[in-house]
Amino acid sequence: MHTFAGLCAYSLVNLLPGGHTNVTRNTAARGGAAALVDTSLIVQPGHTLTAQRNAAHRHGGAFALLSGAGIMLLETAACPAKCGRSSRGSGSCSHECMSLPCNWDGGDCVNKHMNVAGSVAGKVCDRETCSIFSQTNAEASVGGCSSGCFTAACDWGRDTCVEPRANVQACPLIDAAAYASIKTAQR
Repeated sequence: MHTFAGLCAYSLVNLLPGGHTNVTRNTAARGGAAALVDTSLIVQPGHTLTAQRNAAHRHGGAFALLSGAGIMLLETAACPAKCGRSSRGSGSCSHECMSLPCNWDGGDCVNKHMNVAGSVAGKVCDRETCSIFSQTNAEASVGGCSSGCFTAACDWGRDTCVEPRANVQACPLIDAAAYASIKTAQR
């Protein structure tokens, strides 16, 4: 049994996106798994915090908030209005809805882009559908992001698909799948 807690924090604890924190089976006279004193625990969107089977004889269990301490759960950004509820989960991947707040277009973009990013990244971009000129020339890109250019092989449309490309770059699963495919192709 710990006297105070499994973790005792006097300064900010920030749990970053994409991580997992598991506080399990801590027993303490005071505090349990974690005791926060005059500080905050911030749980960022996309971080999983699991607290189970923790016990304290007083002030806590999973978390003891002492002397003005607090826990903040940050929310993810809202899905933009341009991506209406009716288009999400429709079976067709809409680039404007391909973001974490929109749950990757209600899952539609997962099958079309994410699950195949690794195998597509190792292929050559179809330049008949997506020319280098159309991807890098501001005047040629006035038409917007074309689905023929929005592939891992064509570097997610480069300059014509700025916003959806930024959303893809924020998704570590796509980068990991594409990187693995490229490494395999190089061998």
